[in-house]
Amino acid sequence: MTKKIISLVAAFLMTLAAAQPSQANVLHGGYTYIQNDAEYSIQLPDAPTGQTLWADGKYVIPFLDTPPKFGSVGEIATLTRVDPDTGDTFDVKITFLKAERDFLISLTKEKMMKAIGDSLKDVQLDQREEHFSGGSDTLKWATVTGFSADQNNALHFNAVHYLVGLSSIMVVQVSYSVENKMYQTWYDTMSKSIKYSGLR
Repeated sequence: MTKKIISLVAAFLMTLAAAQPSQANVLHGGYTYIQNDAEYSIQLPDAPTGQTLWADGKYVIPFLDTPPKFGSVGEIATLTRVDPDTGDTFDVKITFLKAERDFLISLTKEKMMKAIGDSLKDVQLDQREEHFSGGSDTLKWATVTGFSADQNNALHFNAVHYLVGLSSIMVVQVSYSVENKMYQTWYDTMSKSIKYSGLR
């Protein structure tokens, strides 16, 4: 499986190098996602579907060691696009969670990478890459990227961005069919659009 993924990745990179998107920014006029209590924003192709997470025991709260016991914990927003001609998919899942300062301080590179790895436990990544940067106070950013093949041997690019603020975290998970050049441009624009907007 690994050799097959490597060959698919090589073919994809050759295609990507020759690709010249016809639009400078395919997300122009798209949707800027920033949850009401969130500190980070990201540009999406369209508005996602959101679900509020409540501390009532009905939801499994990911990423947090000790989720809040009362009220709204955060939100999960999802966006899926399917090419009607090819069946290629583009999936985005954003998890926003309020977090205690002690938890945010405790987030080391190793802890964040483990959390990302746990979120990808069902995905066999090849050519995995990790990136981490720390800012002032509790601000941190960890990213894991890699390629996987589905049951039809279609190559997918996977990325997880773990963004830590002063009072919350936001995790952006993206997976898309790499043969779709438009999807590649969408992701490039999205990843560059992520920014810290601060507390409001």
